Amino acid sequence: MEELNVERIIEIHDDIIKEYGGTGGLLIQGTLELLIYKVNREKDVFKRAALILHTIAAQHPFFDGNKRTAFVTAENVLGEAGYFLDAGDDEIVELMRKIAEYKHTVKIIENWIREKAMATSAPIF
Repeated sequence: MEELNVERIIEIHDDIIKEYGGTGGLLIQGTLELLIYKVNREKDVFKRAALILHTIAAQHPFFDGNKRTAFVTAENVLGEAGYFLDAGDDEIVELMRKIAEYKHTVKIIENWIREKAMATSAPIF
C-alpha cells in the first residue's frame, strides 16, 4: 500500500479548488501531518479511508474544499487498493455533511465504507 503524504493531499486540494472554485490554501498543516502519521501506520484500507474522511472533513485543515478533498483523497486510497465506493451522490453528500458536523465517529465512517466498498479486478488509480 502506497504511503500518503502531505504534498499529495495538498495537490488533490489544489486540483479541486482549480476545478470547482473556492479559497485555496492550507490553514493548519499540523492537522495533515498528524493524519499522515496515523494513516501510514494503519494497515486496513477501510480504516485508512475513514481516518482521512473524518480528519479532513471535520478538522478543516484548508480554508475551503475540505469535504471534497477528504472524499477524493479517500477515494484515491481505496482505488489504489482495488476498491471503489458504490454510493449515490445524495448519500455521499449526507455522509460528508454529518462528518463535518461531528455526527459520525471514525468507526461509523469505517462501517459505512465497508458496506459501500466494491472490489475491482485491479487498482483503479
